[in-house]
Amino acid sequence: MTNRYGCICCALPGNLLKHLAHKSAGVDRELIQAQIEHSSMLRAQRAVQSRQPPAATKLGKQPLHRQVFDAQGSTLLPGKLLRDEDDPPAHDGQANDAYENVGIALQFYKSVLGRESVDGRGMRIDTSVHYGERFANAMWTGKQLIVGDGDGHHVKGLARSLGIIAHEFSHGITQHLVEGGLGVVQLPNRPPTLKGEAGALNESFSDVFGSMIKQWHAKQDVRQADWLLGEDVLAAHAGKAVRSLQDPGNTSLTWPDDDQIKDFGRYRPTDEAHKASGIANHAFYLAATRLGGNSWEKLGAIWFKAYQRLRARATFLDAAHATLDVAAALHGKGAASHEAVKAAWKQVKVLA
Repeated sequence: MTNRYGCICCALPGNLLKHLAHKSAGVDRELIQAQIEHSSMLRAQRAVQSRQPPAATKLGKQPLHRQVFDAQGSTLLPGKLLRDEDDPPAHDGQANDAYENVGIALQFYKSVLGRESVDGRGMRIDTSVHYGERFANAMWTGKQLIVGDGDGHHVKGLARSLGIIAHEFSHGITQHLVEGGLGVVQLPNRPPTLKGEAGALNESFSDVFGSMIKQWHAKQDVRQADWLLGEDVLAAHAGKAVRSLQDPGNTSLTWPDDDQIKDFGRYRPTDEAHKASGIANHAFYLAATRLGGNSWEKLGAIWFKAYQRLRARATFLDAAHATLDVAAALHGKGAASHEAVKAAWKQVKVLA
């Protein structure tokens, strides 16, 4: 059964959009500010849906089934069907990019982790491109992916970015792994959002697996990987990448006002989920580079199985213990992977 919760999970954090709005003027600023408000509206819509009876899973007619739609600049979903599974390429570059990148994510989870789509039961993955007017984001709505064309100034089209698509796809995975929604909080008179350590862990799962899928597809080991997300969506004047797992918050690698943190000593309970996700992101990076080789071969399975043990209000300490327990179960206590995980969580100050 689908875990129905009211979180809209966005690739570009609110702070980045606010930064871009501040750097804009006139119509461009109004556009980005309107998109920030629209994201809140989407969360409110999902809150209403979350109180309705669960919908039937859209089972694919075949394994790893994709469909890509054209929202045609509107916010009505899904839009006009452009490409179904095994169809020839559409006369739309963004649709073809989304189709290919969703396919890579589906193949990764199936071939590396043995998971059939986001729900583990072969759910068809729908993606709507050309969502909204110059929409500068991509999201998992709880039912499907929506992908914007970018604002044409600061943010490019997001369908072409494997890291961004894989990040959003992975939010769908998390939705079905953790009952009740990892870190999803409904505040009075406000739309649902990701909060606290659990919310940061939710965002981190998508960052970690988004980066891992990039590495797997490019056949890169941990030394060859750039450990960036969204390095292909920002215009040169706006920044270099959306996030770095290697050095969270390093503005020379990301964007000028990036405030992501990389150790628990800097964490505050009021921190936004994308900001605090750097703690677990960096832990994964440290464990991967200490272990060496390909991040997905041992560490990917450890992280994936550990998240299945987390509850909706999990803490960083819970995640540390879960990854250590899984590493010990899979490879033995004191094995290289177990020691790499332990050292990483210690370095980010989650473990003493």
